[in-house]
Amino acid sequence: MFKTCYFRKHEPAIQLTGKLNAFNVKDFCSALDKFYETGKKNLTIDFERVERAYPSGVLPIITSLDLVRKKGITIYVKLPKNDGTRKLFRSVNWAHYLSPEQFEKSESTHDRHLVTRRFENAEQQKKVVDDFMDVVLRSMPVPKDILSGLEWSINEITDNVLNHSESKFGGIIQASTYPGEQTIAFAIADSGRGILKSMQEGYPSLRTELDAIGEAVKAGVTRNPKFGQGNGLAGSLRVTTMTGGSFDITSGNGRLVVTQEETVKKPFIYSKYQGTIVCGQIKITDDFSISKALDFDGNKSTYIPVDIVEMQYEMQDKDCLILIMKEESTGFGSRKSGLQIRTKIKNLMSARPNYPLIIDWSGVPVISSSFADELIGKLFLEMGAMSFSSIVRNQGMENLVRGLLDKAIAQRLTQEKDEE
Repeated sequence: MFKTCYFRKHEPAIQLTGKLNAFNVKDFCSALDKFYETGKKNLTIDFERVERAYPSGVLPIITSLDLVRKKGITIYVKLPKNDGTRKLFRSVNWAHYLSPEQFEKSESTHDRHLVTRRFENAEQQKKVVDDFMDVVLRSMPVPKDILSGLEWSINEITDNVLNHSESKFGGIIQASTYPGEQTIAFAIADSGRGILKSMQEGYPSLRTELDAIGEAVKAGVTRNPKFGQGNGLAGSLRVTTMTGGSFDITSGNGRLVVTQEETVKKPFIYSKYQGTIVCGQIKITDDFSISKALDFDGNKSTYIPVDIVEMQYEMQDKDCLILIMKEESTGFGSRKSGLQIRTKIKNLMSARPNYPLIIDWSGVPVISSSFADELIGKLFLEMGAMSFSSIVRNQGMENLVRGLLDKAIAQRLTQEKDEE
C-alpha cells in the first residue's frame, strides 16, 4: 500500500507501492495532509515501487496535485521502475498531468482507449465525449441501447463537473474498452468543492459526504433545478448497474460503490479527498433497455436520449446514414484500420437497421489493397451480395479507390465460390 510520508534531508516525499486503485485514495490524501504540516515547498511523488495502476487510483492524485501546485509547491515525480507500468504512465498521459514540467504530453493514439484528457469548457467536453464514443464504435460490437446509455452517462457526469464542482481546473477523464471482457470502463475526476458543499445549497441539513452522495444518486435531486433535473448521477448509476456493471463515487471523506448485488458505503477516517471522482463499468449485454434505465418515475417512459449516431452520422434531410471517410482518424493503409472502420460501420447499421449507409470517399486519394479487403471485401462477404447492394452505397471515389474496392469484392466472391 502506502509508505505514507517519509522525510529526506531537503524534501519530503510520498511513496506509493504495489497496486494503485480507488482503495488507495484515502491513504494518499492522508499522506498529503502530513506533507502540508511540514510547511515545505517541494514534494516528491515516488511511484517507483508501483507494479500496477488504474485510473481510479491515478486520476485523484492528478487532481490533488493540481491544488498542490496552486499553493506554490513544486512537484517532482518518479515513475515506476516496472517497464510496462512506466510505459503506461507515459502513453496514457498520467506522467504529463502528474508533472507537466517533467513530462511532455504523449501524442500517441490508442485503438481501445481514450487517453487521459482535461476538459475546462463545453467545447472541450463535447470533444472528449465524441472522441470516446468514436473509440467505442471502432472497438467492438455494441448494442444501440448500450451506446445511448454510455454516451448519456458520460455527458451527464462531465456536465456535472462544469456546472456543479466549481473546479478551477475543469475535469479530467479517461476511458477504455475491453472487447475480450465485453466491458467499457470510464473514470471522471475533478478537484472541485465536492458533492456535500454542492448539495448543501439545496439541502442545507446535509452533514456528511456519504449522506450527500446518497442523495445525489437519487432521481430528481439537485442543488438547484435551474442547472438541471438532478437525474445525471441517478441515471448513470442505473445504466451501469443494469448492464451488470458497477458505479463508484468518491468525494470528500466518503465513497459509495454500487453493483447489482450490493451497495457499499465507505467513510474515510482522518483523511479527505478534495474533489470528486466517478468511475463506472458497463457490461455489453443484449438485455439492457435505455428507456427502462431512464424511467425514473416508473411510468414506463419511452424517452430515448439523442445519441452520437443521430447527431453525427444521420443525414439531416433523409433517413440515411453517412460516413465521411476523410474524417476517420485510423488511416487507410492497414488491415487493422480496415477492421476498426468495419466494426464502426456495423455498429452504425445496427443502431439504425432500416437506414441505408453512404460511404463517402471524397478527398481520399489512395487506399491499400489490404485495407480495401478488410473493410469492403469482408463486409460484402458478411452481409451477402443482396444486403450489401441494397444498404451500402460508395460514393465520391477516385478511380484508383474504386478499382481497389471492386477488386476486393471480386476476390471475396471468387474465394466464396472456391469454397463451395
